[in-house]
Amino acid sequence: MDKYREERETIFWKKDKKGIKCNICLFECNIPEGKSGVCEARQNKKGELIIKEYGNIDGLEVNRIEERNLYNFLPQTEALAVKMKSSKSFGVLPDVKKVSKKFKPIELVSYAKEKKTKSMIFTGTEFVGHYEYVIKVFREARKNNIRNILTTTGLINEDPIKKISKYTDALVVYFFASGNDNYYKKNSLVGDVERVYEVVKMFAKYRVFIEIANVLVKGYESVEECKNLTNWVVSNLGAEVPFHILKGDTKLSLMQLKEYYTACKDAGSRYVYVDKSNDPLMESTYCYNCGALLVERVGCKTKSIRLVENRCPECSMRHNFILE
Repeated sequence: MDKYREERETIFWKKDKKGIKCNICLFECNIPEGKSGVCEARQNKKGELIIKEYGNIDGLEVNRIEERNLYNFLPQTEALAVKMKSSKSFGVLPDVKKVSKKFKPIELVSYAKEKKTKSMIFTGTEFVGHYEYVIKVFREARKNNIRNILTTTGLINEDPIKKISKYTDALVVYFFASGNDNYYKKNSLVGDVERVYEVVKMFAKYRVFIEIANVLVKGYESVEECKNLTNWVVSNLGAEVPFHILKGDTKLSLMQLKEYYTACKDAGSRYVYVDKSNDPLMESTYCYNCGALLVERVGCKTKSIRLVENRCPECSMRHNFILE
């Protein structure tokens, strides 16, 4: 008997005539004996669905949390960024410093404690292939007062969202090309951007703190589409959900990025940021009621926090932040 089988066993699947039907993500793969799903992390082994690379880490580093596109969640703290091993990178999420290690869930949490990080963030690749491992890590992290963060492009199904949301403190959802339909159909495994919208709303339903990151893409530089995406966020999630604009592979100038920033503010978002712009105006947080500076940032680094228990020090307006 495989002594590690219990650790690697998965949920959200059932047997069918073709082998195993995995229900963890939108692909809902039918996996024959000895084969893997689209994620290449989950395998049918003797009629059981297992995680092939259970506990294998492909990237690990400590970052300022702002470098991971989180500005309103635990600002001015450090996070342990974790990338799980997967031959299917999905080519979408911000990368993590290459490290090849194997950790049991409790060992990974101990490592985070050793590094004195306030949070852990699974990024670099979609977490769904290692779903059960991530949940075990998150449970252990909660016991040790470490906050749990996920990043996604919208692959996960609702039942798995409902379960993992119990242990998830924050989520960064990545949109590309401002949600352009043609881009998603041609370049994204998600295929239909409507899928991403639904995933975001599901996490919001389960009360996970959300920040949105829109990665601009060369050939799809549309200020109007970025504004439309912001409109959707404001209408469906609320004006207080932070909206990040990432330059991506474009060659947009600072002046052009300011057009995006202004358009998103005009769409009603109360927290618009142009990450890594090195422009204090577009990276800092200002009170939407009186205009006072609340959090000063430059180059994804928080220099000062003036909030008093989430309130503006000038007018006492409450703001959507999770502080230490």
